[in-house]
Amino acid sequence: MRAAFLLATLALCGACSGEASPAMESKIMVDDTLKADLETLRGARVFFGHHSVGANILEGLGALEREAGVELALGEGPVGENMNPLAKFEDFARHAESAAAEGEQLMLMKLCYVDFNPQTDTKALVEAYAKVVERVRKARPAAKLVHVTPPLCARATDMKSKLKRTLGKSVWEDDANARRAEYREKLLARFPGEPVLDISLLESTRPDGSREVHEVGGQSVPMLWPGYTNDGGHLNEAGQRMAAKAFARVLASALRK
Repeated sequence: MRAAFLLATLALCGACSGEASPAMESKIMVDDTLKADLETLRGARVFFGHHSVGANILEGLGALEREAGVELALGEGPVGENMNPLAKFEDFARHAESAAAEGEQLMLMKLCYVDFNPQTDTKALVEAYAKVVERVRKARPAAKLVHVTPPLCARATDMKSKLKRTLGKSVWEDDANARRAEYREKLLARFPGEPVLDISLLESTRPDGSREVHEVGGQSVPMLWPGYTNDGGHLNEAGQRMAAKAFARVLASALRK
């Protein structure tokens, strides 16, 4: 009875006010700094292992390239399979150990948001990644590694999720985001001072610099800002351009060092 009453109340509130759609826009334009970063990447030997959100970033990069008049030819492709992060790590290591990686200057790979769930052992996952880093550096000592934090998901706003939160119950996606945040923190601590494409930070930072953060289990957990996505996980045009600009900046900075 109580649950039914709360669900009806939440539905009524949603009908009255609706979910507030993000009012801020993020239109990343090509400026001198971005063009210089793209010029630095022109002709560079890069390998980027990824899946769908990585493809979103590259789509945004393509748009920026066209507007800047700078054509890139970065090496990229899928590694492993979704929902199996260890297979992605292994595939990335095997790429580094293969003849195809000879002469590569920069190497990076990203996990996907679907590689995390509320039960993910983030400590073990970071240690597994660290072992792969050792293999990559042994195989390609001249190449620079760029570490990548995981993409996030937007906070679920369906009636079932709202009701669960009201009743003090856990929401699967909230807890999964908490594991993604944990992985980020452990990854940064494991490789201090090294180049990082911090997708988690990028996706949870609004255009005005404020953060998309929500409480989960008494802790503040960053989540994907709704203005960067149309489906709660993948990046829309605004998100693609935002992430692509950061992608170019991080890779260009790593190449210049």
